[in-house]
Amino acid sequence: MSNQSHASQLAKQAFDFWQGGQAERAVPLYQEALRLADPQHLGLPDYHGEFAGTLSTLGRYAEAREQYQLALAVQRQQDQDEFTSGVVVARHFLAEHYLHCNEPLLALETVEPSLKNGVTLEWLLRYTKAVSLSALGRPEEACAEAAQALEKAPSKEKREELSVLFSGHGVF
Repeated sequence: MSNQSHASQLAKQAFDFWQGGQAERAVPLYQEALRLADPQHLGLPDYHGEFAGTLSTLGRYAEAREQYQLALAVQRQQDQDEFTSGVVVARHFLAEHYLHCNEPLLALETVEPSLKNGVTLEWLLRYTKAVSLSALGRPEEACAEAAQALEKAPSKEKREELSVLFSGHGVF
């Protein structure tokens, strides 16, 4: 039986533990929050995503992958649209997880369904795609995507941040 109010409280506590460097203490709280959460609650994808981040912090990558995948699935179900900011962000985090686990092809496949000109946060997906392409040994395509990410970035500060990130990933 769901108890959304209690689930929300637990998720907030868990988040605070995770962000406070106490990820181990967050795990059972997220598990209980997810057990109690209303399956239709708008915050459910966030619970899964935050729990995934917590598990990743602890090096529990297989469990984190499952939670990132659930975050994306629930967000897609709620939004019924591949191009909403919620779906784009969920795709980005799942793809980043794949990159962290040295699976750039999965990362690339993850961002592709939501990538089109003018989509909300297009720059973020293009960033992830560029890094994925670079990791796959496709430097020309990576540079082209990186250029588009920089062009679509919402501010000068974000362009500068992306440039540094691209350099760190060997894109430029």
